[in-house]
Amino acid sequence: MQFKTISYKRILNLGNYESKHLELSAEVHEGDDLDAEMSRLMEEVERKIREDVTQKIELEIRELRKQLRELKKEELATKSALEPQEEVSPDDIPFEADNTNSSSNADDF
Repeated sequence: MQFKTISYKRILNLGNYESKHLELSAEVHEGDDLDAEMSRLMEEVERKIREDVTQKIELEIRELRKQLRELKKEELATKSALEPQEEVSPDDIPFEADNTNSSSNADDF
């Protein structure tokens, strides 16, 4: 049997009910190795269909790394804000000696 055209179709599930379809066709000439041509066509389709997905994943990884860096900065800021402050000793609290009211007059009420 003589083949003139071969084709290979791949459907890639992208998740979220999405898929990507890619089909390539090639002409086969007399004397060509059919198995080698089919393998070449399949390899090309498999490589091409994943190019966009790979780029999308790499972009998502970069964005997630950026978010992680921002969250780590936010975590450090929150931790430093929550660190216990130095407690002030009651002996270090300034007060005025004149402002003491030592009379306890019940008539003032």
